[in-house]
Amino acid sequence: MVSAISSVFLLTTSIILISSTNAVNPPGNYTLPIASPTLCFAARFDLTLNIEYLKLDGKTNISRIPLNNETFQYYNGDCSKANSHQLTIGMLDNLTSITFNFDLNEKNQTSLKQVSVSLTIKNNDYFPNCSDNIEGPSVFLANESLFITDLSNSYRCYSKIKIDNFQSKGNVTIKSVDIENLRIQPFVDEKITFNDYAKEKVCTMDIFKSSTLIPIIVGVCLAVLVVAVLAVYLIRRQRYRNGYQSV
Repeated sequence: MVSAISSVFLLTTSIILISSTNAVNPPGNYTLPIASPTLCFAARFDLTLNIEYLKLDGKTNISRIPLNNETFQYYNGDCSKANSHQLTIGMLDNLTSITFNFDLNEKNQTSLKQVSVSLTIKNNDYFPNCSDNIEGPSVFLANESLFITDLSNSYRCYSKIKIDNFQSKGNVTIKSVDIENLRIQPFVDEKITFNDYAKEKVCTMDIFKSSTLIPIIVGVCLAVLVVAVLAVYLIRRQRYRNGYQSV
């Protein structure tokens, strides 16, 4: 009996150890070069990939795939060009990669210019009962102009941003790449040791969500309303007086 219990315990422990070894946790920060004190790129964010595909029964299904320790495989990138930096994230057992291309323009402003999704569909846990004629690799592109800020700044947006202007390929569509809790500085000065993100530019959605801004907006609206009501009252009163004097 004791021997049986010991065997079960050892088997369970082995499974846990193997699972923990195979699991790959996404990093808290995506930095380039990887594990270097001097960086050319720094970012952190949450990401969800939404893919619509055709099933065997002719119906469509949408897979919502978050970037987590079940789906993340690797990340890498390229900062070799002075005005173009790139981050690539591999997911889904290396069947999918998402590449973000960032640009530095002539005004010394940085921005996300293009998102590329390379996707290979297979009948697995991510795409159950997928149609046979959609299996295989496809590349989806979306041209963007997001996260615009000055070279000396970083960009922050905790609100959800949906990148959804991908073109369909057959019976597969990238419905959206959702990004939130974002802090990014795609062009970092490599000459100095990176300690923290530079001064942040905050996205408009975060500004309007700010609890300190809402009372100010409400107060301004009320003040404008009071002024408008008072103006109407004074105009009508003046007209009444003029009419009375003419009589």
